[in-house]
Amino acid sequence: MEERAAKRPVITSASGIKKLDRISYYGKEFQEAWLQELLAKEPSILPTASIDLVYAPLLCIGREVSVKSGSIDNLYISPKGYIVIVETKLWRNPEARRVVVGQIIDYAKDLKEWDFEKLDAVYKNYTNSMTGIFGALLCNGLLSEDNEATFIDITEKNIKQARFLLMIVGDGIREGVERMAEFLNETPNMQYRLALCELEVYDLGNNERLVIPQLTTKTTIVERGIIRVEGSQESIRIEMHNDEKDFEDRIKKDYSSKSRISIEEWMADAKYTEDQASEFCSFIEDFEDIGYKNYIGTRDTSFAFYDESTKGTIRPALMCFAGGTTAGFQPKAFYSFLEKYGYSERIADELMEGLRNYLSKNQKNRPYEKKEGYYFINIKTLLEQKSEILELFEKFRSNF
Repeated sequence: MEERAAKRPVITSASGIKKLDRISYYGKEFQEAWLQELLAKEPSILPTASIDLVYAPLLCIGREVSVKSGSIDNLYISPKGYIVIVETKLWRNPEARRVVVGQIIDYAKDLKEWDFEKLDAVYKNYTNSMTGIFGALLCNGLLSEDNEATFIDITEKNIKQARFLLMIVGDGIREGVERMAEFLNETPNMQYRLALCELEVYDLGNNERLVIPQLTTKTTIVERGIIRVEGSQESIRIEMHNDEKDFEDRIKKDYSSKSRISIEEWMADAKYTEDQASEFCSFIEDFEDIGYKNYIGTRDTSFAFYDESTKGTIRPALMCFAGGTTAGFQPKAFYSFLEKYGYSERIADELMEGLRNYLSKNQKNRPYEKKEGYYFINIKTLLEQKSEILELFEKFRSNF
């Protein structure tokens, strides 16, 4: 399976070249409702034909379609009688991976109890007209009059057999969701298929946006991966090779002199409450999802940055100290990396200025008087302002 490729579109004109900036995962420029409306108005954005031609083209049957377990964000049908269930999820909404995947599977189970007549009623209510699904496909030239009986019969069979395409669509697909989707799609008794679609959204200015859809693949090179789901617990074992494995080995060597403990033990030593522990675990997962690696030691839990193009590292990019109340970073680590590999210092300047807003007031050194010194952020601030702080680290990483 191919890896998702990094890209940055440009616009060319007589006046030169303009590089487009992707709207950040943690940005607040749009909401899930905007995404749902976009997909309802233009179903062709969804690359369903790349999965199977029976899922294209699509007619939107409804938005926020009520079923027993909740509301389906967007529901579609193809002229061949195949149904597509879409759940939209923005990256910044911190729902657990198994919740995101489990939710759309529950929708499929609910829809399996329906029939064509109910599906048709939903469409008529959505469009506020008496024209049903077949009539709409007929008007669009996607079916002919003598196809009606066959179309309804095939749709009924697909509903009863839960032969659906389930698609999670968002501005970023988390790695944990990718692994769970892979696992479920390898289950032989499943009739439905689970697909993940990432929409890259770029700001063109003048209230215009460029939307690029792509079906996601794994973001890391994996030789063998096993995921096991037991009850409500998720257990993952991944074996890596090549550059990813080299990076792991180098980081582990740096920490070889320290006694290793689990994150649970580290948080217990920090005397975190259950809610605090949950928030901190969520922070770790989100930091890893934007491309940083987490390592646990008896005195700290830290995050390292790895640049694939240079094979260079920044370690640590952020460190949470024993006691669980304070985090810190060292500007020199970032500037030394940029100098070594020929990058502009302005990349680190932007990160440092952004982080300045979240620094604790009682710093030993005046920011950033000594680049080799550590500068500190209260863990409470780190968690309360997680979206804004992670957006800064995400922007830093996007430069490489």
